[in-house]
Amino acid sequence: MRRSFLALQGTASPFFRQLSAALRERGHRVQRVNFCGGDLAYAGAEDACNFSDTLRALPDWYSHTIKSGNFSDLLLFGDCREVHQAVYKAADQLGARIHVFEEGYVRPHWLTLEEHGVNGRSRLPRDPDWYLGHRGVTPASPPGQNTGYNLYERAWHDIRYRAANTVHARHFPHYRSHRPHNGFREYAGLASRLLLQRRHRLEAEQVTERLLRSPRPFYVFPLQLNSDSQIQVHSPFESIRQAIEQVMGSFAAHAPADATLVIKNHPLDTGLIEYRHYSRQLAQALGMADRLEFIDAGHLPTLLDHARGVVVVNSTVGLSALHHRRPLITLGTAIYDMPGMTWQGELDSFWREAEGPDMALYQAFLNYVLHHTQINGDFYTRTGIAMATAGVVKRLEAAPHV
Repeated sequence: MRRSFLALQGTASPFFRQLSAALRERGHRVQRVNFCGGDLAYAGAEDACNFSDTLRALPDWYSHTIKSGNFSDLLLFGDCREVHQAVYKAADQLGARIHVFEEGYVRPHWLTLEEHGVNGRSRLPRDPDWYLGHRGVTPASPPGQNTGYNLYERAWHDIRYRAANTVHARHFPHYRSHRPHNGFREYAGLASRLLLQRRHRLEAEQVTERLLRSPRPFYVFPLQLNSDSQIQVHSPFESIRQAIEQVMGSFAAHAPADATLVIKNHPLDTGLIEYRHYSRQLAQALGMADRLEFIDAGHLPTLLDHARGVVVVNSTVGLSALHHRRPLITLGTAIYDMPGMTWQGELDSFWREAEGPDMALYQAFLNYVLHHTQINGDFYTRTGIAMATAGVVKRLEAAPHV
């Protein structure tokens, strides 16, 4: 049945443009909305309209646009972006279905597509018995085909997107990016980190070798990006520093005296917030300077294979920790946070009492999530976009018409 799609802000890549073209080829109607110069550069002016008013005007604009265009489905990337917040009420009132894209729950080679919302807004059940009860009707999770994803191609699209925001700024005078820093500062930070890449890799290898040789247990705490909505919206923390303070304070007071805490920085961190120095200063103040390792690189699967436990806010690393059978605790809202998979007690008791996950439950959960929320592909490479587009069109057309 022919559908009418209103495509809101997408990724900094050609993905939404190619998805729109594929849907049109299948006989569906698609209209793009450009909120900024980056959207314009990747969407073009054909079958698109520009929103250049203030955020206060969005609720009425969404209602008018959805109603006048008789749109049945809305497509958007990132349900926490300011330009997307007002669409939920309008869609609910007018009976339009919202489809949300996000980076994959399962990494690498997968992206997320869920109806209504993702992460903390996801409607996935948090009941272990529900997943165990669906084992008979959910096929085994398929292996993901390699997409050829690479960081440099993603960076190129991001640079082009942000440059277009500057070039076309006069056409979108009220637009505010969801990113907290301007592109020049972020690229300068990433460039500095790139220059230190070899040093960071060698240091992480030495730390990992030392940890594996030692009989002392260690716990892994992978950091997330400070500006990520997973932190800003779906966690109790205002910043990553607050999370570091809570984890290190609890570790110093309650973890086994011979244990080590390994803090691993996020691979896309710009370095604009100095977590290494901050963590080491805090370790000195807490009397645990000899029990902290901070690394900016490293082979995470190796660390997870040997860790006594893993602490996350709500990172996708949590699913990797479960895959490696590690005891896991989440400090924020996560789709995998449920009895049998994560520690449901306090952080203070986690260090000594937590047990590994129920692997039958984990596999049942993974099978369901992969089949119902994940698409094999990526947003940034030619191969990955082609794979994702084919999978998304199939998923959207399989959804019941409203």
